[in-house]
Amino acid sequence: MTTAALPGTSVAPSPPSTLAESSAEASGAVVGDHLLRWRSWVTEHRVGSSVLAGLVAVHIATITGFFMPGIGLPKLDWNTANGLIYRPTSSANVQFLAGGVMHYMDGVAFAVLYALGLHPLLSRFIRSTSVGNLLKGVLFGLLLATISAAFMAPRVYYPDLHIGFFSHRLGWQTVFAIYLWHVVYGLHLGLIYNPRDDRERLHLHKS
Repeated sequence: MTTAALPGTSVAPSPPSTLAESSAEASGAVVGDHLLRWRSWVTEHRVGSSVLAGLVAVHIATITGFFMPGIGLPKLDWNTANGLIYRPTSSANVQFLAGGVMHYMDGVAFAVLYALGLHPLLSRFIRSTSVGNLLKGVLFGLLLATISAAFMAPRVYYPDLHIGFFSHRLGWQTVFAIYLWHVVYGLHLGLIYNPRDDRERLHLHKS
């Protein structure tokens, strides 16, 4: 099948498939350029970008905790759990608000500690590609989940309930929910805190 030339020209228009492919390539190039700019900014502003990543990650994970009954898991309300510690005699609303402030501060603080401490350590074994940074964020989330299930829940949040080793008396759904919550946190942390690999930066600098 031939394609007729446009009136007054000797050049035939590009077929629709070619135009679509060109548009997709252009869009991919734009996305790749924005991603490269973002990763460069994160690399040069590790503290600021980790604060942003921690804030977004803890917010999405917190919302996920409230939605967990929709998939058959218990609701995780870390706001109230923290409020019961910091304001044990206050009203439920005050506990939720005060606990939420401390909970979000914890999420940001852990993100900064991750960016300055654990991420460089893990980078010795896992390259800081976009996928590698996601993996490192998830590993950090699993570490926090283990601390939460093994220590924080039985020893800090609910010491009088005697929930047992690794919170097992709360049921496997609760333990699974704790791990899922922290994986969501770590996944978004790794998605946003996405610095470039030192070897990649060195190669680009030389070129």
